[in-house]
Amino acid sequence: MKFIRVCVWKDENVSKERMNYLFDSWNEELILYNLQAKVAQVKDWQRPGWTGKAIMEELYNAELPEGCDRILALAGVRFSDIVYEFASYILALFFIPTFEVLGAVDSPTGTRGFVLAHTASLGHLLVGGASNTIVHEGYHLLGCGHAFYLSECYGQIKELKTTSEIAGDSFFPATYPGGGFITSRKQLNYFFLGR
Repeated sequence: MKFIRVCVWKDENVSKERMNYLFDSWNEELILYNLQAKVAQVKDWQRPGWTGKAIMEELYNAELPEGCDRILALAGVRFSDIVYEFASYILALFFIPTFEVLGAVDSPTGTRGFVLAHTASLGHLLVGGASNTIVHEGYHLLGCGHAFYLSECYGQIKELKTTSEIAGDSFFPATYPGGGFITSRKQLNYFFLGR
């Protein structure tokens, strides 16, 4: 069994019970790979901006703290999200597509991301809600891309675990853009922050 230590940025309107429920959902999937995600630290946080882009910008500029392998923000639902949903229904009447972002993970390393912690829209409900979103984004936090089948992802997870055996338990590895792995927190912080 290997552990991925996650620093959680918990939005003000996300309860501890909700956070635990989401991690239980993710861990049900991870047990298939002999992995478990553990909450290493919890930081109370206020969701910035109106879009997922604002959240990701803040995550890109965050230093990965000691004792954490990943940062995952649990964004609470705002009134603006509900307004956006109704606006998307109106635009759909005119065949104008809109897209609700339910979660995201950085593409280069797969070490920081967010999920909407509450299921508050019809679109979110149709894709299985927040519990399915954390599982989906959880695969990205393991360096897996989008694919119809998970066969490529299985190999990626196996390589991460093998690299973890070599690197030791101080940091669960992350993917390095262009190939290879980041095997230390120092390397990862240098990649994002240049220091």
